[in-house]
Formats: sequence, C-alpha cells, structure tokens
Amino acid sequence: MTKLFRTFALLLAGLFAVSMLAGCGGGDTADDSAAAPANFVSAAPPSGSTIAANASITLTFDNAPADVTVSAGAAAPSGKTVTVNGPFTPGPLSLTVTWADGTQTLTYTVTAPDSDPPAVTGGTVKDGDKDVDPEAINTEAKIEITFSEDVSGNIALQTEGGEDVGWLGKVEGTTGTLELVKGKEIGNETTYVIAGKVSDAAGNEAEIKITFVTKGKE
Repeated sequence: MTKLFRTFALLLAGLFAVSMLAGCGGGDTADDSAAAPANFVSAAPPSGSTIAANASITLTFDNAPADVTVSAGAAAPSGKTVTVNGPFTPGPLSLTVTWADGTQTLTYTVTAPDSDPPAVTGGTVKDGDKDVDPEAINTEAKIEITFSEDVSGNIALQTEGGEDVGWLGKVEGTTGTLELVKGKEIGNETTYVIAGKVSDAAGNEAEIKITFVTKGKE
C-alpha cells in the first residue's frame, strides 16, 4: 500500500511540473507575437504621384503599426493599413509618416480638389450591347471594365432580376474584373447586368450598371 501511495504522489508531481512548463511556454509565445515590429510595405497612390487636395493615401504595413503620426492630413489606422486623409495644400507635398518602429517619407504633387466621379471608359462589353457571344466570354473566363482613374469598390455579375450569377468580382487600379467560376458559365439569350459601386481617392463615387444581352444559339 505504501508503494502505491508513493507512485501516485510521484505521478501528481510530474503532472504539476508539466503544466507549469506549458503555462510558461504559452506566455513567451504571446509576448513574442505582441513584439513583432511593423515595417512599411507600400503606399497607394505610390510616392511620386499627383493627387487631389481632397484625396486620401492608403499605407500598408506587414504588421499593425503603433503610435502613427503624419506631417500632413489625418491618420486613421485600421489593422495593417493606415489611411491618411486630406485636405492637403496644393503644391509639392513631403509626407513624413512616423510610427513606433520607424519613419517613411513620401512625396506627392497636390492639385486642386477633385469633384469628378470616376467613369467607365471601356471593357469587354458596353451598356446596351446585344448579341454578345457567351461562348467567347466563357472561353476567356473573365469580363473586364476600364475606368477613367484608379478606383476601389466592388462589382458583381447579376441576372436581370438582380440575382448574383456567382462570378468573382474585384476592382484594382483602373480595372474591374469579373472571373468565371466553373459551373457558372453565362448562357444564350439572357440579359445580364454588371452592377456595383466604385470611388476614387478623393471619395467621389459612381454607381456601375452595365446591361448586355447574349445572342441565341446558332
């Protein structure tokens, strides 16, 4: 019986030691993660660009930056990005961004405020197109839209009744792209609508609605 109690006591002591070691290790991992430095990755529009006085600049970091300050405009951090909102003074702009782990200077040429919304200037289809060949679009596996300036936002391919067809939409720079998802090919003699909303760096918005009709089977 004495031997049994001694074995049980040793087992309890071993389990306690393992739990203490595991607890200490977990704390070190959390501290290491919290201490990860934030490095500057990119700016949009990039340094050297011309921007409007009422534009915004989006800064991207590899980790969330702390204690962000800017020499012009107002900084609005959100996770790994910081949006620097104007207004900026027209003329040369040297924007210094400072955060807990470093400093970055960006240069821009600032023009008068922009009040013009972005416009669609081209693409795979135009609003009002008829007899569009669905086979050609399905083979290409994408539909593109070209805008008059860099924009952000979203677009979707819908039926005439407003149902999402299931293509993947993305907006980047001056191009909006709808990518085919296998099994979601468009059909013949059908009305489709490319719908969405985009905005430029100054916050001017534009509603997108491009309607086209595919041709019948030959």
